[in-house]
Amino acid sequence: MDNIIELKQLTRSYRQGGRVFAALSNVDLNIQKGEHIAITGKSGSGKSTMLNLIAGIDHPTNGSVEVSGIDIHQLDESKLAAWRGKNIGIVFQFFQLIPTLTINENILLAMEFVGKIPKEERQENASSLLRLVSISDHRDKLPAALSGGEQQRAAIARALANNPDIMVADEPTGNLDSATAKSVKEIFATLVAQGKTVIVVTHEAVEDGRFDRVIRLRDGKIVSPDNTTSQMQEQA
Repeated sequence: MDNIIELKQLTRSYRQGGRVFAALSNVDLNIQKGEHIAITGKSGSGKSTMLNLIAGIDHPTNGSVEVSGIDIHQLDESKLAAWRGKNIGIVFQFFQLIPTLTINENILLAMEFVGKIPKEERQENASSLLRLVSISDHRDKLPAALSGGEQQRAAIARALANNPDIMVADEPTGNLDSATAKSVKEIFATLVAQGKTVIVVTHEAVEDGRFDRVIRLRDGKIVSPDNTTSQMQEQA
């Protein structure tokens, strides 16, 4: 099995008042290269915690996250940040574009921070990504001039700026109308067809057949990770 991500006994606990709360508890999960994965469950089930641990944004209490054979949480903070910039593209629900930069500048800045793409190739790369997400006409606009769907497309282009192997998205369509949400989901499907691994956290009902697997969480633990999408919907 060509696993790109391996979660081993992954646990993330938080102290709340006088007790310890496990947001994620002893999770084992393998994700193969090129898979399109949905992580779903009720609010507080551990979805975003899992995604943040995979992306190296948060640190586990116990267990490990191995990506392409690297135990990422054994890296120091500077090495982890550098690794994340080169290997993970992150899409957030609320876009998190820099408001004082144009869409094109947002993408270029992501490349400048990481230094993976040669300087002379960055503008062409940015232009190519804007074409991919169909917002080339908005390249010189500030984020506030774009609709929510257009801003999410820009956020996806920025996440792809350094050609990462893995894309993670936390509720990427949560604030979008159904038609715009569908177009964003189609972009993710295109990325999977290109060989990228795409992991999407969602609280929405998962459409049958869109994902290779649906990982359902309940109280910080995986419930029947190998069920098909339709089976998961029947249990929900």
